[in-house]
Amino acid sequence: GSDSSHPLGLYSAPAASSRRAESMAAELAGMVLKCEATGKLFFSSKDAEVHGEETGLKDFSQVSLDEKVWTCEETGKVCFTAQQIDLHKRRVPEALTWHEGTVSDLKAKQAASSKSDEGTSEMETEEELLLREAGVKPKQKKNAAPAAAHVVTKESVVQLVEMGFTQLRAEKALLRTANAGIEAAINWLTEHLDDADIDEPHAEAPQTKSQDEVDAETAAAMSEGGAKSSSSQLTPAEKKAKLDEALAKARAKKAGTSVEEFKQMEKVRREGGKELTAARREQEEQQRKRDMEARQREKREFEEERRRLREKLAADKADKVKKGLIV
Repeated sequence: GSDSSHPLGLYSAPAASSRRAESMAAELAGMVLKCEATGKLFFSSKDAEVHGEETGLKDFSQVSLDEKVWTCEETGKVCFTAQQIDLHKRRVPEALTWHEGTVSDLKAKQAASSKSDEGTSEMETEEELLLREAGVKPKQKKNAAPAAAHVVTKESVVQLVEMGFTQLRAEKALLRTANAGIEAAINWLTEHLDDADIDEPHAEAPQTKSQDEVDAETAAAMSEGGAKSSSSQLTPAEKKAKLDEALAKARAKKAGTSVEEFKQMEKVRREGGKELTAARREQEEQQRKRDMEARQREKREFEEERRRLREKLAADKADKVKKGLIV
């Protein structure tokens, strides 16, 4: 009869299970996933998982390596259909040059890029992202230099706090969404409100800067990066205008809109901020006037009460003199 203690009887099933697990792991490692909401491609399940955690988006689909794609040379946008290309052209007029390829080509390019960048996996800051998208190479980091603290924009923190979120939660949401905006931060907070560590202090406190400060630092870095170019012959005013335009293009591309639309949105945001500040100042001034009027009213009432008391004392004294009670 068969011996149940035979090695094949004991280990053949686990071995097969192990082989299936290894096969599944290899399949996952070679899988390309696409976020259905944004169209962004991920060349590892781990990257897709991180994207889902940071944005709250959970709908992903597997993409065939043979599927055709078109990549925009100016913006880096990857499109799968002619309709997507037309839509992107309408949103970003600078998107003029497109290259046809396959998902497999993109995967190979990504793998080569990852290999060349091996050992330099520091998180890209918003300033570095804008510099790269504006076509200016960020300054190389020295090995001995400490990593810069992450930055959150003051305006976004204030808006989230005014909505009722704590400053700590607002900063965490902006950091986890790479300062992508109020809507992205709210989506992240909605998804992570019940996290056990949501109220734990930062391991490293972020820097809080105004949007103008971030823009100024980015423009300064862009100026340094382009100092050796032909634009060095421009006047300071012309150079600043050129840098401002490059910065506007980079921020517009990040927002997925045209430069003109972004400038209009920024104008509305700034005017809205000015109106909010003016409204607050008006409210504070009205409250100051009310407080002053209350203090003056209290003072008048106090003086009136003192006058009535003096008159009563004088009348009582006069009555006692009249009655001969006092001389």
